[in-house]
Amino acid sequence: MKLKNNLYTLALSGLLASTAALAGPAGQGFNADVLVNGQPISRNHVLLMSQGIDPENKSRRADDANAQAAARAELITQELLAQEAKKLGLDKAPVIADQLAFQNRVILSRAYLEDSFAKDPITDAVLKKNYDFRKANGKIVEYKVRHILLQTPEQASEVIAKLAKGEDFVALAKRSTQDPGGQSNGGDLGWFRPDIFVDHHFTDGIEALKKGQTSKQPVRTRFGWHVIKVEDGPRPVANPETFEALDDSVKEALRQKTAQIRIEELTARLTAGAKISTPGAVARK
Repeated sequence: MKLKNNLYTLALSGLLASTAALAGPAGQGFNADVLVNGQPISRNHVLLMSQGIDPENKSRRADDANAQAAARAELITQELLAQEAKKLGLDKAPVIADQLAFQNRVILSRAYLEDSFAKDPITDAVLKKNYDFRKANGKIVEYKVRHILLQTPEQASEVIAKLAKGEDFVALAKRSTQDPGGQSNGGDLGWFRPDIFVDHHFTDGIEALKKGQTSKQPVRTRFGWHVIKVEDGPRPVANPETFEALDDSVKEALRQKTAQIRIEELTARLTAGAKISTPGAVARK
C-alpha cells in the first residue's frame, strides 16, 4: 500500500456504510417482493442479494432482471430453510442466538451513527468554515516526513528499539516498511500537509514531534502501525489554496477526517458514561 498515493482516496470503511433502502423514496424497498408461506421477502432484500451476485458491478446488477431472478430464488431457499430452523427451535440455540445478537449489534450501532450524521451532516459549509479558520490563522503548515509502516505494534516497537540503538532510519525503512514506495525511497513522504490528510492519528503523531525527532510509540492508523520521523518543519504553506479550489478528493479526505474525529469523540463520551464490568466483577464507571 502506497500511503502517499492514497492520502485522499481511502474510504472510512465500515463506519459510515449505508444501510438505507436501495429502492428509493417512501420506503418502497420494504414492500414485499414475494411471499413464502405468508412471510414476505422485501424488494430491498432482492436488490441487496442481486448486487452480491456480482459485487464488482453493483450498479448494473441492481437493474439486471436475471440477477434479480437468481437472487429471488436464493432468498426463497434461505427463507424456507430459516422457517424450518425456527420450527426446530434452532434460533433459540445458544450459538445461533449469539450470532444473531452479534449481527443485531452491528446493524444497530451503524444505524445510530448514520442517524447522528443525518441530523448533523458534515456539509461543505462545515468543512469550509474549519478550513478557512486554519487558513486565516496561519495554521496550514507542512512537515518533511519519513515513516515506516508495519503490520503489528510489536513490529513497530522492534523498529523503534533499533532506532534507539542508533540504526539508520532510511536503511530500516527500506528493509522493514510495508509501504512499497517507502521500500525504494526510505519512507520519504516529502513535504506533508497534515491538515488535508485523511487519518488524524497519523497527523497527530507528526504534530507531536519536533524537527529531528522520531516517534517513541507506534502510531496506529487504518493503514497499519507507523514509526514517524519529522526531518524538517513545521513551515507555513505559501499561499494555500482556497477551499473552493481544493480537489474533490481532498475535500472527501477532510470529510472523512472530520467524521473520524466526531465518531471517536462520540464513542469516548458514551464509554465514559457507561458501566463496564466483567462477569463477577464490580462495575466501573
